[in-house]
Amino acid sequence: MYYALKEPWAFRGWKKTPYAITAESGDHKKETPLFFKKDVFMDLLYCNGEEDIDPADLCEDGCKAITEMTAKGMLAQSVMRMEPLKRYQRYHVYPSRFLRSVHWSITGLCNMKCRHCLVNAPLGKHRQPSLEECLHIIDEMARCGVRNVDITGGEPLVRQDFDTIVKALSDRNINIGLLYTNAFLLTEETIRSLTDHGQKPAFQVSFDGVGHHDWLRGVAGAEERAVMGLDLLRKHGFAVNAAMMIHRENKNCLRDTANFLAEYGVRTLRLNSPQKIGNWIENAEDNALTEDEVWDIYRRYIDDFFADGMPIGVQLDGYFLCDKGSTDYRIAYVKHTPEDVDWSKTPYCGIHACNMYISPEGRTIPCMGFSDTALAEMFPSVFNQHLGDLTLEGYYHDLTKITISDLLDKNPECRSCPHLYQCRGGCMLEGISEDGDFLRPDPRTCYFFKHIGEQAVRDAADSAIAKYVKK
Repeated sequence: MYYALKEPWAFRGWKKTPYAITAESGDHKKETPLFFKKDVFMDLLYCNGEEDIDPADLCEDGCKAITEMTAKGMLAQSVMRMEPLKRYQRYHVYPSRFLRSVHWSITGLCNMKCRHCLVNAPLGKHRQPSLEECLHIIDEMARCGVRNVDITGGEPLVRQDFDTIVKALSDRNINIGLLYTNAFLLTEETIRSLTDHGQKPAFQVSFDGVGHHDWLRGVAGAEERAVMGLDLLRKHGFAVNAAMMIHRENKNCLRDTANFLAEYGVRTLRLNSPQKIGNWIENAEDNALTEDEVWDIYRRYIDDFFADGMPIGVQLDGYFLCDKGSTDYRIAYVKHTPEDVDWSKTPYCGIHACNMYISPEGRTIPCMGFSDTALAEMFPSVFNQHLGDLTLEGYYHDLTKITISDLLDKNPECRSCPHLYQCRGGCMLEGISEDGDFLRPDPRTCYFFKHIGEQAVRDAADSAIAKYVKK
């Protein structure tokens, strides 16, 4: 019997990772990898349309994988020899650990003066890489098999060569999954640049509250321009999320803001309290909210959310996540860890394992928040070494390998904490000290479990659902 991959599936492998079969799915061509053990993957390589496969020659799991993939329509089956696979479908090994996505700052510059900026963009702390440097990074990502990039800054639209960068990504079959912007510079030309090159990313637009946006952004007219940008994106059918930083100035406008954004077709409103790094170090004293104040704001809005008919998806920090029109909520702070877990094999941050942030200086960093900490200079730059090499060895690689065991060894009191299996240390970045020690419990997550708790969130949500949602 002959088998062959159906388009658009392809064989791919990465160094020091499981072998994978990947597919480009949907309009945004996002990679959907299926990982296999090496012996199974090697059996699947016979599914090239030219090999007559005898199941007796395959391992048991290889036979099972072929049967399941055929049933799912991933493999074509024939009693006759088939046409050879397309060139892109044949096995290719990338000189890199698997990277699901790269979060890339194409500039450190910004047209705003945000009081909470993680990377001190208003002070110009991080530079704007040259076009040649950007093209080098794009080539490196393509060399490592990266298929999805999220673009941020600073403000990415300050670049005059934005169109050239978009084209270079498209030419290398790299999809822009998400574009972060304050929308002040968003124009019809920006939309044409994306659509002409076959890109249709989702947008994340900063919007810090009806009547309050200008204050946090530090620029008069920022809110008006953001609304114009939302209208433009709605007109052209782009998916849009909004991000709102909650603080003392805007704490009472959450309900009005959520309903306002829903009218503009925004699919999700994400709320966070600014982290006390970057510019917020200087601005937090009179403006930051206590965790109890944050929870009180969220608790009241959970009731409003269901009273208003779930008009927009919401993500209230780690407290409460719920999609538009749904009552199926989640509490991100709460992890569900099996009792027999091996902490030495459990990453402290699972996101770091296959996602990377690249700073304007080309530094390869697990996430953006690290770029303005005492550790920033320790991360290597893609301008000095190949990106693939940086994923396989060195400081970036070592940090992504940090496990919960490392955290527990440094903080033995966590081992006996009754919340360990739900908390798992929280966010690595939230607990980082001024000298760069990240092996510390996340204080916000700790506070949640010790002083607020999962049940308080469930009581608020379930009560609101009972009051306002018809069965």
